[in-house]
Amino acid sequence: MNVRSFRADGGRFAAVVAFLIASAFGFSVYAAEEAEIRIISTNDLHSYLRPVYYRYLDEMKPWGPQSREGAYEEKAKYVGKIGGMAHVATVIKRLRTEKPGASLVVDAGDTWHGAGISVFDKGVSTVKIMNAIGYELMAPGNWEFFYPKEHLLDLVEQSDFPVIAYNVTDKDWDEPVFQQYVIKEVGKLKVAIIGLTYPWTALTSSITGAAQWWKFGIKEEEAKDLIEAIREEHAPDLIVLVSHGGYGLDQKFAKRVDGIDVLVSGHTHDEVYDPVVWNDTIIYQGGAHGKFVTSLDVRVKDKKVVSYSYELLKVRQSEIKPDPEIAKMIDEAYRPHEKILGEVVGHSNVMIYRRDYWQSPMGNLLTDALRDMTGSQIAFFPAWRYGATLMPGKITAEDVYNLVPTDGKIITYSMPGKSVTRLVNNILNAVVDSDPYSRVGGDMIRFSGMKLVYDLSKPYGQRIVSLSVNDKPVSKDQVYSVSSVHTRFQNSPLFGATDVKDTGRVFVDELVDYIREHSPIETTLDSRVAAINASS
Repeated sequence: MNVRSFRADGGRFAAVVAFLIASAFGFSVYAAEEAEIRIISTNDLHSYLRPVYYRYLDEMKPWGPQSREGAYEEKAKYVGKIGGMAHVATVIKRLRTEKPGASLVVDAGDTWHGAGISVFDKGVSTVKIMNAIGYELMAPGNWEFFYPKEHLLDLVEQSDFPVIAYNVTDKDWDEPVFQQYVIKEVGKLKVAIIGLTYPWTALTSSITGAAQWWKFGIKEEEAKDLIEAIREEHAPDLIVLVSHGGYGLDQKFAKRVDGIDVLVSGHTHDEVYDPVVWNDTIIYQGGAHGKFVTSLDVRVKDKKVVSYSYELLKVRQSEIKPDPEIAKMIDEAYRPHEKILGEVVGHSNVMIYRRDYWQSPMGNLLTDALRDMTGSQIAFFPAWRYGATLMPGKITAEDVYNLVPTDGKIITYSMPGKSVTRLVNNILNAVVDSDPYSRVGGDMIRFSGMKLVYDLSKPYGQRIVSLSVNDKPVSKDQVYSVSSVHTRFQNSPLFGATDVKDTGRVFVDELVDYIREHSPIETTLDSRVAAINASS
């Protein structure tokens, strides 16, 4: 053998050895190639198995709200209902088929709770349907923690996919409650997916359930350490964070925590038509209630994202055929409860929707009804985001359970005027805080019996221009009777509530009777919340 041929053979031999070593140690043999992954996602499905009407939040501008839906009643005639898991399944399966072996299906939480059916089957049917669709992982939302701890953990056990969150720990040893991340081979790419649940879950209504047993938080430093450890141990091509933090919080988080390539967001129900990019992180969110499915195609080379393409796909009942397997499962889930849920209990002459920043017809209905039921001067109810829009016409029991899908009891108490003012002031400051890490809740709390005039140009703590009850300014020394459901402030010494009483009356059951007695419903927006400019 001459020297030239020996060198050639030796080069081939070295190449073979290098390939075997790389294979043995799991190194990517595609480092110089460009590979693609499709991330398919949903968020805030809230267990809406069937299609619904859902009017989105108006966009707030300096000159006031600007409607994003126009005349929704007219639009609904053209668009029809949206979502429904059988229709969502059809979209997911089509997207997955287009990228065989290179797709990842994830969910960003608030999925197992929120619709009337979850009152009866406690999220079990939603888990089964997600299993059948082929979801590959999920980050829990704050409403998953509304269930008792044992039931939540049982739902996790029933899931064929991992439920992941790095920022939930037990109170005794500060150990992770859930798997913090997963590593998946998707096509030619090794992908690390980290989960994050809503950091302020323990400050929400979920504290009555599993949330009371665990600790939450943003935990930036833990996230940074975890990402570094994942890179050292697994050398992934892509790092994805599936978060139920909210679109504002998630953007701040991405700016402050390096190394996240893609952030799939949930919690705030934002329909993002074009992702934002901060700190080399692609961030987006897909609305709520199954109205949209998101699809992000990411192209990766040498462990770097080189480009992406994105779609926010609207799930319209009139245009998308339901998946027959999932449709059958939905029918089976409803069958034991159809008689109760299908009962017509009233009628509405107006459209009733929940999403609006300062007040909503649905919030006004709930708090006005609560005040009527108890005879209290003031009534409070949380500003939950979920809830199918009720079009004018008949109201079924399922419609009412969709408004309040809980067994929450009516609580009555007394509160001095100075505490009422402090409470409203604290909530007002929290929902408009410019720092997304400090915003707890979301929309303004719903109330009845008061009128609030506010000025957001004023400094923190001075934004209440006036607060009145029965057209009289709230007196700091007068004691007011209050009723509420799913609130916690009556238990805080900060607000000085006395004579706190759990009436034992389940609000949603009382609401069914209220609608029976007060139909047709005429609830609308009114002047209970008003803005004023500092220069006025």
